[in-house]
Amino acid sequence: MKIITGLTVSLLIVFLNNVCPVKAESRRGEETIRDLITRLNNEYISIDESLKKLEKNIWNFPSTTLNISVANRNSDIKLISIELLDGVKLVESHFYTPIENEALWNGGRHQLFHKEIKEGNRRLVAVYYWIEGNKPPSKGEEIIPIHITWGKDTFIEFFFEKKEGKVDLKVSQIDFKQ
Repeated sequence: MKIITGLTVSLLIVFLNNVCPVKAESRRGEETIRDLITRLNNEYISIDESLKKLEKNIWNFPSTTLNISVANRNSDIKLISIELLDGVKLVESHFYTPIENEALWNGGRHQLFHKEIKEGNRRLVAVYYWIEGNKPPSKGEEIIPIHITWGKDTFIEFFFEKKEGKVDLKVSQIDFKQ
């Protein structure tokens, strides 16, 4: 019995000696992981504060947008489509449905284009197709030179006017400084 008790005590001492260093190493590992978590959290807080400062600096930054809308109050003119080109590059196009034409006749306005744009001179070309009464579809083209100024919103409205049997696209432009 003394041999079994001695053997048991010896095995217990050997076991405890081998297990305690593992616990000490795991505690050091836990502390290292906690240090990493703390450091990453501090870096996240620092980055978040920097982003908030950047956001605050650009919150009221002036925009340079171009807005183009289409209006048609003449119920004799049914729009088929309109294409907007910047030089030779197609920027926007739209086909009009009967419901959209009716909305335009009743005072509606179609927002054809609304985007941030670089400052400078532009040569926009509007190509439009329409039907008047029972006549075959007709095509019209209008060149619109515009100057985009940094920090200004430019609003352009296209509206259709019938004069002497011909349909013309009229353009009005308004610039708003912020």
